[in-house]
Amino acid sequence: MKKLLLLIPLGFFGCTKLQQSQTVKLENLTAPEVVKTFVQLSGAAKTLKDKKTLLETSGGNLRRAFERMSDEEFKLTYLSGQLKIEKVDILDTVIQNERAKVRYQVAIENSQGTETTHETNEREAELKKGPSGWVIELIRLKGSDKIAFTRGMFF
Repeated sequence: MKKLLLLIPLGFFGCTKLQQSQTVKLENLTAPEVVKTFVQLSGAAKTLKDKKTLLETSGGNLRRAFERMSDEEFKLTYLSGQLKIEKVDILDTVIQNERAKVRYQVAIENSQGTETTHETNEREAELKKGPSGWVIELIRLKGSDKIAFTRGMFF
């Protein structure tokens, strides 16, 4: 489980920012919009209420990871402010029936170590459409990423 938490990424979409603890209506969002909403909130989370919204956009293994994450773990991982998402670009979207894959690139500023670094990584999210809309089941590293970092933060 810890490996899963280390490999699943977070993200953020451009200059548009979610207000903290904003309610998301998933049934009206496309698969790429759900990914953008998830990664945006992951980068902008301010309170424990944001964990509930992230949980609502998640399914499968990703949902189970959030359900198992204690409030203290969420605070340390999401509310510490050590990662700043600089940019997210959607690279490709493939939708087949009730399944979708959204490939994106995320650029971050990481101040977790002794020196602040700037990293660009590619991710792929797998989504499933349910009664309330698209949910993200899995986020995986793609391309030639050099690292899989953070204490379990998904982006």
